[in-house]
Amino acid sequence: MKKLIYFAIGIVIMSGCGQSDKQAVNGTSALSNSEKNKTEQVLHLSVASELPTIDPALSQDTISFSALNQVMEGLYRLDTNEEAIPALAEGAPEVSEDQLTYLFTLKPDLKWSNGEPLIAADFEYAWQRIVDPETAANYSFVMTDIKNAAAILAGEKTVDELGIKALNELELEITLERPVENFMKLITKPTFSPQKESFVIAQGSKFGTSSEAALYNGPFILNEWDGTGLSWTYEKNEYYWDKENVALTKVTNQVIKETTTGLNLYNNGEIDSIALTGEFAQQYNQDSEFIAPLLAKSVYLELDHTTNPALKNKNMRTALALAISREELAENIIANGSKALGGLVTSGLVENSETGEDFRKAAGDYLGYQPEKASELWAVAKKELGLTAVELELVADDDEVTKKVSQYLQNKIEKNLPGVSVTIKNVPFKNRIELGDNGDFDLLLSGWGADTNDTNNFLNLFLSGSVFNGGKYSNEEYDKLVRASLGIDSSNPEKKWANNLAAEKILMDDTAIVPLYQQAQAMLLRENVEGYYLSQINSVNLKYVSIKE
Repeated sequence: MKKLIYFAIGIVIMSGCGQSDKQAVNGTSALSNSEKNKTEQVLHLSVASELPTIDPALSQDTISFSALNQVMEGLYRLDTNEEAIPALAEGAPEVSEDQLTYLFTLKPDLKWSNGEPLIAADFEYAWQRIVDPETAANYSFVMTDIKNAAAILAGEKTVDELGIKALNELELEITLERPVENFMKLITKPTFSPQKESFVIAQGSKFGTSSEAALYNGPFILNEWDGTGLSWTYEKNEYYWDKENVALTKVTNQVIKETTTGLNLYNNGEIDSIALTGEFAQQYNQDSEFIAPLLAKSVYLELDHTTNPALKNKNMRTALALAISREELAENIIANGSKALGGLVTSGLVENSETGEDFRKAAGDYLGYQPEKASELWAVAKKELGLTAVELELVADDDEVTKKVSQYLQNKIEKNLPGVSVTIKNVPFKNRIELGDNGDFDLLLSGWGADTNDTNNFLNLFLSGSVFNGGKYSNEEYDKLVRASLGIDSSNPEKKWANNLAAEKILMDDTAIVPLYQQAQAMLLRENVEGYYLSQINSVNLKYVSIKE
């Protein structure tokens, strides 16, 4: 969640085949410090889509968050066991008895990548910038646990009333609206990184749009990115406080949208990772360098609920959902370990605190493949709409996997619902995000990845007025249940569980979206790449990666 992020369907992040769904790792041990410093260590990665932004305030997608996780750092960082550990903070904070006030002390002598001091005021400015309505940060909702953040976003309070104060250069006081059980994990999100006010102001609208127009404080700095290109690099940050424990000296990132191209590069030794799908995943699934985890990533169709007359009709929406075999899609088209998903929330994310039952199992499956029922509902919808045919445009990414998924959806809908025609509009990842945010679609092949173990990571998306609710779905009872889980019932596990089960049921009963599958990411990764850890909910930390010579 937890962090919520868009993701490219073919994105190269994963955990290991045969490992726990919670976490996986390539290799068994990292190099010693002496070995790390012997020679340059360069890692060559493939990436599924372009990098949209490096501005922590404007990032909202997996590609950007993954990049920020390498070049920025906040008070805390997740370790390889998914535990929040001090990063820029010097040890644990002092916490008030009511669990509302945290006093952090920064490590001394922290620096930005330009050598200038990093101080507590950089956090105060960064967090205030994110909740400032003028910034228009779509991901700002993750700040609403901080005191007055929601009121500031609503224009009811000013940014200087946010519950964060730099007491001096090293001490930072944070005040919450309510106790937050996972607060230490929450602040590991790149959104909570510091920003240097003078640099941001000097860059103006250019900030975060190229590698030169950003400032870094993480294990690496970003280089060779012009804001639109298909490649970029991370280079070891010599000003990073823990540089002695960073093995990699350089990481290259190359956007590869065709698997055959990537495989040729991989087999020629030019890249160290490549995502696999379909026949390629099947071909290499016995290879010693093959890994294929199931991630906390839900893929679904968003529907236009406000401007397209046909999609305002519930029978029409449900007919579309029932016309699609998500099992066939996952097993035969994608064929990389992805699983059919009968709801919005993924499996393996949250368990009932009393019974241990998985949320997805407790919720059950909705909107399964029923072509005959779909045909019946389509006939009813035609009468209700006074139409004999409907034309729909499906917007989706332009990578190889997404194109295959788009074509499958088009064929299945047109076959099972004669009279419905689907036109596919494949666009670059960045453009798809923009079209989704603007609600400029009939159907949108979309998805979301959780970064904390909380069902609200997904359910928050479809609240009325959510910036991520591009189809403008709205249901008063749904909003009431989800907001209760976020507010008055947030500290009551039993009530929150019941609220969220009921909320997802409303979403599915309304056919607000069409659930498709839970994403897995089959890939090849060199065996000499060690410390490549990834959980269901977190992008890889390249800080922990090393190359075994």
